[in-house]
Amino acid sequence: MPSYSNPAAVVDSGSMSSVFTETESGWHVVKIERYSQTKGVLGVGACFKSTVFSAGGHRWRIGYYADGYADDTDDCIGFELFLVDHPDHDDAADDDVKAKFVFTLLDQAGQPVAAYTAASEVGTFSSAVPSWGFESFIERTELESKYLHDDDSFSVRCDVTVYKDSRRENLITATPPPPSRSCARVAPSTALLRPWSSMVTVASFPFQITDFRDEL
Repeated sequence: MPSYSNPAAVVDSGSMSSVFTETESGWHVVKIERYSQTKGVLGVGACFKSTVFSAGGHRWRIGYYADGYADDTDDCIGFELFLVDHPDHDDAADDDVKAKFVFTLLDQAGQPVAAYTAASEVGTFSSAVPSWGFESFIERTELESKYLHDDDSFSVRCDVTVYKDSRRENLITATPPPPSRSCARVAPSTALLRPWSSMVTVASFPFQITDFRDEL
């Protein structure tokens, strides 16, 4: 008589892991006082500088272009974010800092003006390229007619998010139960795949500056 044997059992095992990036954030509000006296002082391409502030383990300052960053945008006010140093790192190999930032115009009550919120993509700050900003943050006539405060001032908030090293963690290794015949296959969600540009309001295109002039 022929003999029969059961087929070998198939074991379906798998594992899960997580990849994530640590971030650290901070913010700073710079108030431009006596705004009318800042016009025509430094000229196109030169900026006033804020005091130094800390965010994400690094020190920064904000540049304010009262007369415009370039001749073709001299009707606009520009802002930039400048990396001052790297207080948490002594090794030159750790020079690069990956960060994104948002400049937001504040109204007289200190609330954000949604129409003038400029957000960057994640960029690299380094000793070679220490600053990034927005060349045409707001037209001068628009600021003066709508958003200049009664005391001849206006304020802008800068939010900085610094990206630390990526990490990986193994979560679990297990043999999953067999799939249920009554469950339909569900396509993976794409909600987490949206680019940054679809989640922020961009008021202008970013520009790059590698030089500062001293304050008055």
